Amino acid sequence: MMVQQEISILVSSDPASGARNVSADGSQFEIQLEGALSIPAEAVNITLDVEESTVWWVVPNIITGVNDKLYITVPRASDNALTAYVVVIPQGLYDLTGLNQAINRELQNQGAKIDPNNTVNLLPDDATQRVEISLTYLGSEIDFTPIDTFRDILGFNSQIIGPTIIAPYIQVADNTASFNQVNYFLIHSDLTNKGIRFNNQYNQTISQVLIDVPPGSQIVSRPFNPAKINAHELGGSKRTTIRFWLTDDKNRAVNTNGEFFTCRVAIKYLIPHIISGV
Repeated sequence: MMVQQEISILVSSDPASGARNVSADGSQFEIQLEGALSIPAEAVNITLDVEESTVWWVVPNIITGVNDKLYITVPRASDNALTAYVVVIPQGLYDLTGLNQAINRELQNQGAKIDPNNTVNLLPDDATQRVEISLTYLGSEIDFTPIDTFRDILGFNSQIIGPTIIAPYIQVADNTASFNQVNYFLIHSDLTNKGIRFNNQYNQTISQVLIDVPPGSQIVSRPFNPAKINAHELGGSKRTTIRFWLTDDKNRAVNTNGEFFTCRVAIKYLIPHIISGV
């Protein structure tokens, strides 16, 4: 006769909760167990699954020093003189509306003309999933040739737009917009040697976290039928340190932007039930 045993572990990447060796981007951490995780050698049918996890949907698509600049020439508010500005967007997760607001806010702070209309507007072309750039004033120009611009997110190739000879001037992006840099998250752990198979590969994945909330919100994942992972290698083992890490759908470490992620892992197994003699 076999008896089922279960061990539940709730882990967090928050150092205040005991996470150790947290990576600079927040995607990796370790936990040190006060009492070793011990699975009997005679245990069979050892599985693990993630019954719940939380991940903040704040992974930036604008990254400081990487793609945070817009080189633009537009009229100055004080005298309408064409002036070259370098707009620097704070690191964060932006949609089209948020990025448009940030650009015009920074232009206003630098003294660019935004009255009676915004100097530049980012507009969606829903039918093609492309972005339209509208330049309001004559002589305006955008330089997308530097590599630290956010042209790729907008879908523009390396090029110079303008200087405009008509106003307003509208140009459609060369490619579809790619504000959504992440399709879903993957949680990994060294509790398993393989994890969930991804096509023909194993990368110690223990859970998939779907993005079902707006930017800036916390994802709470409670899968109805969590994937059960064969973890026979835990039989007879004693673990005092366990490592976890978070990646995107392309298995790239993600920048958690200062937020923490958690997961609740359940390890289940069967052991023989010993009936003592009378």
